[in-house]
Amino acid sequence: MRLAPREGEAIILRNLRGLADRADEALDRLQALEDHRLRTAEAIRAAHRPGRLLELAALVQFAPVVSPRQIAQRLNMTLSGAGKLLARAADLGLLAEVSGRMAWRAYMAPDIAIAFGYVTRPVGRPRAAPRQLTELEPTLTAFDREMAALDLVLEKFGVISPAEEPIS
Repeated sequence: MRLAPREGEAIILRNLRGLADRADEALDRLQALEDHRLRTAEAIRAAHRPGRLLELAALVQFAPVVSPRQIAQRLNMTLSGAGKLLARAADLGLLAEVSGRMAWRAYMAPDIAIAFGYVTRPVGRPRAAPRQLTELEPTLTAFDREMAALDLVLEKFGVISPAEEPIS
């Protein structure tokens, strides 16, 4: 807006390019989040005794920087147990330890730790995230059948499914 009105096209073009750049960055971040989610699901599925890794993974989706004290409070566990859980998640590659301290450790999702420069990007070809969990397909098919049966039952009672409700 600092330029004269005759140069308005340049301003608009610059703003649109900046907006497109931010959108590309957001899509990259979203893809990294999805890859991390799939890797986490695969690691938890492959774990002999997953313990509370699933709860930790869910929490990290909403609080990407965590500490043992925070995990202990949120998951209702001891400080020692929270520290061990976070160390186990870091060993599995689900989190990255970013504080470099023994007493007050902090952990982040690996993609965020790389983006902020806390850890270096791994050298070589990146690990491919599992694209499909084969054990999930029968469960989703069964869920779809159950939901269709539930829709039929609700239809008998005159209940309209949320997908069929008119938009107002």
